Amino acid sequence: MNTKDTVPTLMHRFLSYELGLLSVKAALSTRDKNWPIYSESTKQHQRSTVQDAIRSVLLGLETRYGGTPPTEDEHVQFIEDTSDALSRDLKKFLFKGRFRVGVTQKLINLHLKYLWVAGVVPEPPHCPLDGIVRDLSNLNYDWTTSDSLEEYTSAILALRKFVSPRRLSEWELCEFRRRAQ
Repeated sequence: MNTKDTVPTLMHRFLSYELGLLSVKAALSTRDKNWPIYSESTKQHQRSTVQDAIRSVLLGLETRYGGTPPTEDEHVQFIEDTSDALSRDLKKFLFKGRFRVGVTQKLINLHLKYLWVAGVVPEPPHCPLDGIVRDLSNLNYDWTTSDSLEEYTSAILALRKFVSPRRLSEWELCEFRRRAQ
């Protein structure tokens, strides 16, 4: 242990790392064999390059969302920018050269949910749009295949109408159930 590291610092570092692992695992587990994350030529050892880039994005979320959270428009723009940057930087490792918008929103929104529940950031503007949320709200949105910001924002608008007057994050937290439950 570095003598400069306090127990609270170590606790925070541990929590951030573990929540990052959970977020990456969930976002990369699309369960759709026709829409994988990685290109067919990507070897197992090359996947760590993708995962390291994703973890870097997640580490920045605490700073970006920890004080005054971005507006909803800024949040949506951040999802698009992250999808485009990861696609540009990791193209050769990714299926069809893209880190899809649907996967990106799941990654970012899920990690923000974890950070919010842990008391690290204020309530996020959106909840993760995944199969559970889709099924609960009858959304016509498949996060595993979608690479459209317009599809994502339309799904958010439809979900907002469905959960009104509750906030998206609050509703999802209250309604969340693991598939096994």
